[in-house]
Amino acid sequence: MREYGSEHHWQSRAPYETGQGGLEPEGWTFYRSGRDAMKQIAASHSGARVLLPALCCESMILPFEKNGCKVEFYKLRPDLTGDGEDVLHKLGPGCILLYMTYFDVRPFDEAFLERLRVRGVFLLEDRTQDIIVPRGESFRPDATVASLRKWAAMPEGGLLKTELSLPEAEADSRFARLRRKAMEEKGEYLEKGIPEMKTDFLKKLHEADELLDESGRAVALSPENRAYILDLDFDKMLERRRQNCAVLRKELEEAQEAGRLRFMGSGENTAGLYLGVMLENRDAVQKYMAERSIYCPVIWPIPEQAKGVCENCEHAAGHMLALPCDQRYGREDMKHIAAVLKAALEL
Repeated sequence: MREYGSEHHWQSRAPYETGQGGLEPEGWTFYRSGRDAMKQIAASHSGARVLLPALCCESMILPFEKNGCKVEFYKLRPDLTGDGEDVLHKLGPGCILLYMTYFDVRPFDEAFLERLRVRGVFLLEDRTQDIIVPRGESFRPDATVASLRKWAAMPEGGLLKTELSLPEAEADSRFARLRRKAMEEKGEYLEKGIPEMKTDFLKKLHEADELLDESGRAVALSPENRAYILDLDFDKMLERRRQNCAVLRKELEEAQEAGRLRFMGSGENTAGLYLGVMLENRDAVQKYMAERSIYCPVIWPIPEQAKGVCENCEHAAGHMLALPCDQRYGREDMKHIAAVLKAALEL
């Protein structure tokens, strides 16, 4: 059975596992999830004001709320860069500004971020969407977080890099055990295709996700999963993702020229978690593709607290679709995904 874009299934020896490493561990602290890495920053700034982009997900809000922080939201421009005037109006000394890349669109330039730093703003970047993509810049935020587990077949994995002196977090194996079991069951489901098996592993994934929000306390990565992460070749993963994105863009180029979709970001020599496109009839297209086992998530649904803050963010959240392009797939898979999308656009 073949599915696209859904959770990774467990493999005893996953593709791109090399035994040679691939992620440089120096400077990073490993956590159970990106959410836990964010909790560690939130706990060190308990009670602070935090400014998040209005285009974000609920999981980015909870770590701060559970540590007594007051969360507010800032606007984005139509191209998904940050609205600097809105940010300057809302920020003050001691505030935290969280920012992130949207499909390779950087929200702020370095000069603006340095201006905020001088004003006493704590700069926190979420690099979940492009953590394995190299950068040549010299600027460093005060802290960087990322959810690494979304990039490959791993039960857990979050990262934090900062010069802050933070307490050491303790591990808790419940989340990893539950996700590992769910990933194993998904592998069996893909092999046997029994519908009830899908219900079971999706339930376990949901239960595991609930564990992440049970408290504001950060949880460390278990040693066995740290070793697994360090055994993945992220350079090869990135190369395959770039190849897949190039195929998708080529196959969908005519649809873009006809105005039936628009690529989000330049897509030049980069590849994040997904290839983002904007569509007019997004919900119907998403449903059509899911019925054909191609799962394209809306990765930033507008949180209830951020509704009404920014029209540009709400437009993006209502029209974006994230196409799978990861290393599980190859050229023919990308052609298939593009063909189904084009068929959906004909409806």
